[in-house]
Amino acid sequence: MVTGRWVRAATLALGCAAAFAGAADEPSAAPTVRAPRQESWATRPVEQQLAALRPVLVGKRYLDAFRKRLAVQLFRMSRQMDEPGPWMADAELAVGEFLDDVQVMFVLEFPEGAQLVSRGMMAAWGMDVARLYQRALANLDGAAGELRLKPVGKLPWLSVIDAEDGYAASRVLLHWRWEPLVRQAGGSLIMGMPARDVVVFTASTDPEKLRQLRDTVETVEGHQVHPVSRKLFRWTPGGWREFADDHGPPAAATIQLQEPHQKRQ
Repeated sequence: MVTGRWVRAATLALGCAAAFAGAADEPSAAPTVRAPRQESWATRPVEQQLAALRPVLVGKRYLDAFRKRLAVQLFRMSRQMDEPGPWMADAELAVGEFLDDVQVMFVLEFPEGAQLVSRGMMAAWGMDVARLYQRALANLDGAAGELRLKPVGKLPWLSVIDAEDGYAASRVLLHWRWEPLVRQAGGSLIMGMPARDVVVFTASTDPEKLRQLRDTVETVEGHQVHPVSRKLFRWTPGGWREFADDHGPPAAATIQLQEPHQKRQ
């Protein structure tokens, strides 16, 4: 049930979302997260809201900085109220863990723009983070389908995900969609996701090429409005693992959830 309290909480959380999305700095970047208009999302049927769920990968440093700004804004607003109440907790973003420095947040993707999902919204839908993740992943898989690739200029050993919807990095979560690419590559695939709309990968294990890949990922991450990670990752049947070619054994992903084709909400 949509209540006035969670609509108010979500409004507060989403009100500074334009700054989080960097829309003013990079108008062409998608998804563009906007402050909510109640008539555009809160009054829609719940199933229509859930059908619009998408997962978005975000760098932990970037997310932590936004959370601090949001906390300050909420604190200032609470001081102006006689009874702040529990809505402050509802206004926190719904976030899941993925890899060491990468987290998953959630948006509602509507034609007029994407809007961040708060914990209050998640509770109103009767979901926890795991169920929210499953539904968002199923929606992304249904919308994205098979991965589209294209080579990088004059570097045929390097490829990128060809996606113009702003969810290139989110496709890393579609783990099973990468398996055919790994088979074609002979069993090895190393990937970088420096930004929300940039995923670059290679099947090569040549040290010089991997050095170029790492340099490219670090450079892109340092100059993007929506950074994700400077690290490289290797596909394994059990999930993505950090690729540490000179730093010992890889670190396992911290989230292992069922794939949408196994269980859908």
